[in-house]
Amino acid sequence: MTEPEHRGDPHTDLAGVLHDVSNALTVLLGWVSEARAPGATPEAVAYALTIVEQRARIARDLARHAIGSPRFDEQRELGAIVEEVAQALKVEAQRKGARVVVRGAEEEAKVAGALDVSQVLTNLILNALAYAPSGTHVNVTITVDDARCGVLVADDGPGVEAHRRERIFQGDSMRPGGAGVGLRHSRDLARAWGGDVELVPHEGGGARFRVTWPRVDAVPRPPVSTSRVSDLSGMHVLVVEDDLAVRQLLEAALDARGAAVTIAATASELTACLTKSTFHAVLVDLSPIAGDAPGAIAAIRARCPDATLVVITGNADALPEAVVAETVELVRKPFEVREIFAVLGRAAAPKKQA
Repeated sequence: MTEPEHRGDPHTDLAGVLHDVSNALTVLLGWVSEARAPGATPEAVAYALTIVEQRARIARDLARHAIGSPRFDEQRELGAIVEEVAQALKVEAQRKGARVVVRGAEEEAKVAGALDVSQVLTNLILNALAYAPSGTHVNVTITVDDARCGVLVADDGPGVEAHRRERIFQGDSMRPGGAGVGLRHSRDLARAWGGDVELVPHEGGGARFRVTWPRVDAVPRPPVSTSRVSDLSGMHVLVVEDDLAVRQLLEAALDARGAAVTIAATASELTACLTKSTFHAVLVDLSPIAGDAPGAIAAIRARCPDATLVVITGNADALPEAVVAETVELVRKPFEVREIFAVLGRAAAPKKQA
């Protein structure tokens, strides 16, 4: 029986996304228990909360992407991603009486789609922990060549019977009561980036799964979007936004289209940026300036009287009076990047004609 072809974007495959969100919540709840453990030191609690926040953000981002919100093509070192996932699964490994051991993390290889890499590895390591006998290791080994990199996840469990080695990527669960989504979805995610997930034949017990991924420091990275937008070369844009993911998205997208981008995450950073420079356009999320929106808007207008002011908000029906009184472009959250480009493209056109 041949493997069925899965069409469409795996990021909007709801069964796969729900599986990954469930994994993120499993990790999150494990660290909540760790933080509540009797005798937990303040340092241990703080660290646990860091992991909880990290996994909660991952679950949020997965859900947002599933309903069509823009994705940011984040590039990271593969070793750092593997170490992060292994550390996040430490509590789950302890619960199973096993240990996750990472080898080759010092190998240098940068990959695109860091969130997807993290989700694929989380799926594979959780599967390995489910079958690893107590007292054994789940070995996670990184390999790198000129164009690609790989991660081998190996356990000492019962392995996969020969007659099921293809079916496990078709939705045939290895676990009683399982939905069989994880391996199929992991392979779909990897293949969307030009990589793959495969079961590696070997002698002896246990299962060996290999993830391969293109290196972005060796090959062109996949584009964030195939849509063509206005050229923004020569435009200096100030982005005032306190959400890291949104900042990264806007910075990368605007930079790719020729704009010079300055970032301010807080009201004080906004003040510092206005002191140093003027801008052709200012993209303002209201959250960072909520403490004094009238003062912030007035400062922007005083320093950049001719700038295009773009207000990004999820609550357009409750704008501060200072914003209502201004001539602004309004972009509602959740937004698509092309909406920002459309506004800035209109602003850039008169400048190029002048």
